[in-house]
Amino acid sequence: MAQIGKKHRLIETLGEEELPDGSLATRYRFAHALYQNFLYGDMVNKRRVVLHQQAGEQLLRHYGKRAPQIATQLAIHFERGRDFEQAVKYLIHAGDHAAKLYGYAEAERHYAQALRLVEKLPLESQVEQLSTLYHKRGSVNHALGNFSQAAIDFTKMLDQAQALGSLELQSAALNSLTMTLFFSHRLEETLARAAEALEVAERAGDEKLRVDTMLMMGLKRLCYGELKEAKVTLEEVVATARRLDYKPALLGGVTWRACLHFFQSEYELAVEKAREGIRLASELRDGFLMLTAMFFLGLSQGNQGKMSAALDTLQDAMAKARRNGDLFWHPRFPNCIGWIYRELHDFEAASKFNEEGIDVSRHHHVLEAEANSLINRGIDCTHSGKRECTDAAFEKVKDIFERDAWFRWRYNIRLQAATAAHYLRHGEHDKAREYIMRLAETAREHEVHKYIAVANQLMAELLIATGEFAGAEEHFQAALSELKDYPAPLVAWKVHAGLGRLKSQLGETDAGKEHLARANEIVDSIAANVTDENLRNTFLTATRRTLENI
Repeated sequence: MAQIGKKHRLIETLGEEELPDGSLATRYRFAHALYQNFLYGDMVNKRRVVLHQQAGEQLLRHYGKRAPQIATQLAIHFERGRDFEQAVKYLIHAGDHAAKLYGYAEAERHYAQALRLVEKLPLESQVEQLSTLYHKRGSVNHALGNFSQAAIDFTKMLDQAQALGSLELQSAALNSLTMTLFFSHRLEETLARAAEALEVAERAGDEKLRVDTMLMMGLKRLCYGELKEAKVTLEEVVATARRLDYKPALLGGVTWRACLHFFQSEYELAVEKAREGIRLASELRDGFLMLTAMFFLGLSQGNQGKMSAALDTLQDAMAKARRNGDLFWHPRFPNCIGWIYRELHDFEAASKFNEEGIDVSRHHHVLEAEANSLINRGIDCTHSGKRECTDAAFEKVKDIFERDAWFRWRYNIRLQAATAAHYLRHGEHDKAREYIMRLAETAREHEVHKYIAVANQLMAELLIATGEFAGAEEHFQAALSELKDYPAPLVAWKVHAGLGRLKSQLGETDAGKEHLARANEIVDSIAANVTDENLRNTFLTATRRTLENI
């Protein structure tokens, strides 16, 4: 029975449809001959090679223009038939098809096999094929988050491009290499390669290559907190890419412009750009930037108070990351989902996702994602009154920031806010003041409006704790002024609640009631965007209890 099964499988490898010359019988004869060879070993290798070559040619004639649909089968026959040029061609087709379906691990295997076979081609055919294949394999390794291997691939692509004397290929290789080094957190190498890429792009005189390099310069500026410069660069990238109708650069430009809008609390604009990024990523079948755009879309939706939409976006993105074999974005989604649950006062779910984020980040050695998950753990511990747990979590974050400068300016803002709240809760006012001042300075420097408001809110609470009521009111009002231009309802309801409490303490009953009513309105608007009834009730119960106790 096993032998019969093997025979049937051999027949199936010759195609599911009838062949034009001899129809099913022709296909059967080829399979039968191959089967006899496997079963009895009475066919010399030369005959086996000829049969595979003939099988590939029969399939090629039958499928014609549709041959790429059976690229994997054709590649097998041509490789075994020693027609390595055709085998490489159809391995590339197979890899391209898998990549379009986000099957990056499968695509990598096809490209790797093609690279092995290229060595069997005539020397004059190898260089151009190698350049193409290293680019393709590097791209799917980048999409998987295998940045070390991607960097090797793009470096080899650069070597081949230099051998060909092609400035265009050199520029493309340098742009890809620079991007991969950036996501590898190899920032010094990134800067060196970016400068080299810009010089080659200018020599090539290709505006599309230049805009690709400009995108990398914009990312570098984002990473180092040079946001004014990053804004100018990214907007130039978007404008130029639109003018050239160059969608790959437009995709990168709008996606990372969404990131900058998010960083500076411009959530409506961030959502607009992220949605455009998702549409372009879908059109271009770019799984990596698809996840990037979904990341900033979900976070922006959450900051708009659209909690279920944010959860849907982030959970969908996390599922896509797992399915695609992504190692870069996958570790970042759990702590974001944990943040949403914490804001909705489901602390059990928040803790579950935060701990998952820590585990996944450590498993894949993603320091920045681990730091954010640890900040969330510290916030959870502060809420539970577990001081030693918070201290331990924040010490680990500081250690990570010492070792990793990648977007450190941004994530340090979260640590400063969480540390200030931690010390404030435990009555350590001097330490709380120190971290609030750091937070305010960093947030103002980078125009992170949400955290400018948070710094004012925390300072108001500190001043209340020390009996400085007049100063506290000024800071609450400053927070509300910031939130008027940069709405952030998750912060706004807490500021109104705090100011309402202060007004009531000062005997200004009507003003206190007015701010409490506004806090309730914002809470209701957030709750209206929670589709899960149990989660909505959890949020409303907790917030009502807070507001009623004022």
